[in-house]
Amino acid sequence: MSAPTTPAASAATPTTHPAPPTPAGLLRLFVGVALVGIGGGLPAHTRRALNARGWMTDAEFAEAYTLAQLTPGPNAVNLAAMIGARLLGGMGAALSVVGILTPGLIAMLTVTAVTLGLPGGLPSGVQSGLRGAACAALGVMLTAALPVLKVTAGIRFGPTLAIITFLLLAALRADLLLVLAGTVIVGLIIHRPRSGE
Repeated sequence: MSAPTTPAASAATPTTHPAPPTPAGLLRLFVGVALVGIGGGLPAHTRRALNARGWMTDAEFAEAYTLAQLTPGPNAVNLAAMIGARLLGGMGAALSVVGILTPGLIAMLTVTAVTLGLPGGLPSGVQSGLRGAACAALGVMLTAALPVLKVTAGIRFGPTLAIITFLLLAALRADLLLVLAGTVIVGLIIHRPRSGE
C-alpha cells in the first residue's frame, strides 16, 4: 500500500513545463551565445542555452547543426537561422541572426579601430594569448559535435560512413562536394523506405 500524498510532498516535485520561446527571449539567447561563444564555440553554447530552456532536444539540435554545416555560408549564422525558424518561423530566424551577429560586429569594429594605428599588428603578448586560446577553441568546437556523434552512433552504418568521410576529406583530400554527394546517395540507399514501413 502506498503512502498518502501530502500537499508538502506534492509541492516538492512540481511538474514544470518550459516556457515557450518568445521573440525577445530568442534574441537574448543568441546575443548571449554570441557574447560567450569565443573561438568557434557558438554551436556548443547554443546547444547548452537551448537545453537549459527546454526549447530543443539533442536530436533536434543535431539535425539543425548538421543542416547548418551542409548549407553554404557561415555555420553559426546558418545554425541561428535554422533554430530561429524552427522555433518562431521567419521572424525567429531574423532575430536569431541579428542576435548572433551584433556582438561580434561591434567587437570587430572596436578592435579594428583600436589596432589600425598599431605598427606591426597586435602586441606579441596578445598574439601568444591567442595561440593558447586556439587550443581551447578546439575543445569547445568538439563539444558542439557531441550530439551529432550520438545521433551518428545510432544510425545504421553511421560510424562507418563518418569514418570513411573523414578519411576521404582529411587523408585523401577529396573534394568536399563530391564526398557529400556520395554520402547522401549512400545514405539514401541504406536508409530507403522499405515496403510496409
